[in-house]
This record gives sequence, structure tokens and C-alpha cells, in this order.
Amino acid sequence: MKPNKAVNYIREAIDSVFGGEENKKKRKTATDEINEFLDGMEKDKLPERPVLPDAPSFDRMEYDAPTNESIRDRAESELTDYRQNAVSGIEKEIAELDKKYNADIAAAKEQADSAANKTTAAYAEAKQNTDNDMLKRGIARSSIAANKKAALESGEAAAKAELYEEYGRQANELSQKISELSVKREQALNDFNLAYAAKLSDRINELYDERDKKVNEALKYNNSLAEKEHNSAVDKQMKESDLYSEALSQREKENNLGANSESGESKAYAFIAQKLREMNGADARDTVLNNPRIRAAVGNTYFYYKLYDEFCR
Repeated sequence: MKPNKAVNYIREAIDSVFGGEENKKKRKTATDEINEFLDGMEKDKLPERPVLPDAPSFDRMEYDAPTNESIRDRAESELTDYRQNAVSGIEKEIAELDKKYNADIAAAKEQADSAANKTTAAYAEAKQNTDNDMLKRGIARSSIAANKKAALESGEAAAKAELYEEYGRQANELSQKISELSVKREQALNDFNLAYAAKLSDRINELYDERDKKVNEALKYNNSLAEKEHNSAVDKQMKESDLYSEALSQREKENNLGANSESGESKAYAFIAQKLREMNGADARDTVLNNPRIRAAVGNTYFYYKLYDEFCR
């Protein structure tokens, strides 16, 4: 070992013993500054990746599809007036027929009574005329008079009987119609219920179709939005990639132009050497030999050997 090198090692040993804390501070400060410098170099080697604004997102179409039960409830609610009006119409028709038939019975009875009264009056007049004629002829008490009177009374009775027989026939027919009204009412209600069930079924199916259509519309619309968002995201990534490629190309051109002047390795060497000189010699030697970032910064080149020659021999 050369004398001057030996002296340096002795000085470093003494310095390490008596200036330990101060040397630690110097080494830490210099090491931090070297690392900060190297961070900056590494950052400068590659451009920052561009970050474009986030791809747009779109509000989805919200559709709360009704359940089958709620659709049925809606259909029944929509047809409430139709059902009530129809049932009310049937009840009203039956009530009007019942009233009409009873009115017809009363009218027939009134007509029969009126005709009977007229018949009574007519036969009374005929009897009086017959009595007057028999009296004039002097045979008022004869069998002829009695027979004529009996014939008139019999004719009156027969005429009235025929009138009330006709009334009875009409009353029976009308009574039969009245008794059939309940059956007619039930039949009308049954027929309506069938028609109502069909109408209700048609409306429920319409609402099912309407719901399915809206569900499909919402799904189609939301899928189109998802596709737009996906395409926008892909487009953003491609643009960022293109911009980054352009930045890399530009940085490469800049680095190639800078190579003709002072290289990055030369700058790194100058800065690192300056900071190493601020350390204790042993610390500087250890840093050069054991910090891989220094070798990476100056490369396996002339500048590394300059550091090695100055601080490690």
C-alpha cells in the first residue's frame, strides 16, 4: 500500500472513532441528497403518463317493473266502474221489468173491472127494457118474462166470467214472467261475469305486454349506455397510450440531442462525487461499493471507474 493511502486509512479510522455522530449526520445528509438527485434523474428518464379526464358515465333508466299481483289489481281497479255499471244495469232492468209486469197486472185488473162494470150496466138496462116491454104486454109475471130475465142474467154472468178469465190468463202470464225474473237476473249476471272475465284477462295481458316492453326498453337503453361507457373508456386508454408513445418518442429525441453535450452519466458523476467528498472516506467508499443506484446512474462506464478510483482505492 502506498504511503499516502495508508495515511488516509489511518485518518479515516481516527475520524470514525472521534467523529462518529457527525459522520453519521454527514453520510445521511449526503445519501439523502444523492437519492433525491437520482429520483429526479429516474423521473426525467421517462415522461409522466398522461391522464385524460375520466370517461363519461350516464344515468341509467330506472323502471320498477310491477308484479303480476299489482298488475291484476290495477286491471280490476280500471274495470271497477265498468263492472259496477254493468251489474247496476242488470239490476235496474230486472227491477223495471218487475215493476212493469206488476203494473200490467194492475192495468189488466182495472180493465177487467171496468169492462165488468160496463157489462153490468148494459145488462141492467137490457133487463129494465125487458121488464118494461113485458109490463106493456101484460106478461110481466109470465114464464116468458122469467125466461128472458134468466137469459139476460146468464149472459151477464158469462160475459163477466169471460172478462175475468181473460184477466186471469194475462195475470198468470205476467206472474210467470215475474217469477222468471230471478232466473233471468242470474243468467244475465253469469253472462256478464264471463264477459267481464274475458275483458279482465285481455287487460291483464295488455299490461303484461306493456311491462315487458318497458323492461326491454330500459334494458336496451342501459346496455347502449354501458356500450358507450366502454367505448369511451377504451378510447381514453388508446388516446393516453398514443400520447404517452408520442412523449416517449419526444423524450428519446431530446435524450439523443443531449447526448452530444453533457450526458446524464456525466451529470450524475459530478453530483455524486461532490456529495461523496462531504462524507467520511470510509462512508464514501462503502456508499460507492454498496449503493446499486449509483452504478445504475453512471453505468458501467468511465464515470464509475472515476468514482471507484477516487473513493475506493
